[in-house]
Amino acid sequence: MATDYSWMVPIEIMLGSLNHGEVQACSISSVPDELREANKDAYKPKDISIGPLHRGATRHLQLMEEPKWHYMSEFLERQGTIPEQNRRSEVRLKDCGIDILKLDKVICASYGGNSILEKIDPHEITKIMIVDGCFLMELLIRLGDYIENQDTNSYNNDAILKTEEKILSILNDVAMLENQIPFLVLKKLYRKVFPNGSEIKNDYRVANIVRRAFGYPLVNSSGGAHILHLMHLSTVEQSQQHEGKKAKLELLRCATKLHAFGVTIRAKLNSTNKNQHKLVDVFDFDISFNDLGELEIPPIYIKETTEVKWRNLIAWEQSKISIRCKYTSYALFFKGLICCEHDIEFLEKKGIIINNMNKSSEDLLRLFCSISKGATQMDLSYSKICERLNVYNYKGMKVTKMSQKWPILVWHQCRRIFKIILYYGLNWYKILIRDHIPTVWKFIGVVAAAFLIVLTIMQTYYSSPSGS
Repeated sequence: MATDYSWMVPIEIMLGSLNHGEVQACSISSVPDELREANKDAYKPKDISIGPLHRGATRHLQLMEEPKWHYMSEFLERQGTIPEQNRRSEVRLKDCGIDILKLDKVICASYGGNSILEKIDPHEITKIMIVDGCFLMELLIRLGDYIENQDTNSYNNDAILKTEEKILSILNDVAMLENQIPFLVLKKLYRKVFPNGSEIKNDYRVANIVRRAFGYPLVNSSGGAHILHLMHLSTVEQSQQHEGKKAKLELLRCATKLHAFGVTIRAKLNSTNKNQHKLVDVFDFDISFNDLGELEIPPIYIKETTEVKWRNLIAWEQSKISIRCKYTSYALFFKGLICCEHDIEFLEKKGIIINNMNKSSEDLLRLFCSISKGATQMDLSYSKICERLNVYNYKGMKVTKMSQKWPILVWHQCRRIFKIILYYGLNWYKILIRDHIPTVWKFIGVVAAAFLIVLTIMQTYYSSPSGS
């Protein structure tokens, strides 16, 4: 009797992908609940689903499948500069199907053996990869042209690039961890439309198409596990030595307190963000603190795509062991720098927070305080700066200068306490109205009962011997 070893197939798939040069096992994973809790919408696509994890999850995602097929058709019909590259789209499609079907095992390994993929036939997975991969390639090419040429008239009839609002929503969807497909799939599809004699691991054309679309510098590097990983590689220097992921060293003083203790806080002016296109969203981590007590922080631009990209890059860092957690450490630094709306206003005045969305101080406070919630792994990117800021001028400050700073500290603390009291007061009032006084008549009844209690107390007091 033959022994059935089919149950070992998922294990073989995962082991086989570990040494694959172009694939990372478990690189496309679900976002942990601890991270998702702060803002669930930041991890769920609204307009376009990429890959199998969110496919058909909402009616709107289902309706957007048709534009994806149009983009796929346009990509397969693209003409190259070399005549030998120009083949019929039907031939290209068949070649794509043959190549992507061979990647069935490494595709499954990329999703970490997710139970959703176990229920899908390999041919169906191949179809998803081809449709979504071709769509992504066409979208990225068009986005790069759109940003570079700034010619909006060419896309008036485009279902996706017709409005800036739509583009921003799509950019958010493409940056989500759960909305990725293996980068190897994109490279295989692109090479079928535009063949290249070099080895696939040395073919950096697709990686530079992604960089161009998102405003990153073009370099001769072939890419990562998926688009989100490439974003991380394009902004975080991986070759720098770091001591791994350790317990966080928090900044114990917010911006107002640092200012009160003599720290000069200013925006670091450089060219990284200065001439950014309004659709480009690039973080600058170059925070510095010198012996003169000057803390320089590059401006952080709050755009429509900032929160989603930031949260998903943190989720990516939290999903891997051997990766530099720069975005997480950056988030923790700002969490320590901001403790109330007073700090938001101070940093906006200094030009460090550039609020392009006109968010309220309350919304910005919620963003900075929750952005790192649930993160457990971080590196030591800003540990030395935090350590120095926590003790700067604490013992050596002169009495006269300290007395000048006390009003700042007292006023800051009073405002903070008032905001806390106001927050809990409003919450208690809402609970009282919702649960105990849902109607006007009940409200009148509660007021009347309170009035009667006061009258009873007064009557008791005045009728007693001591009150007469």
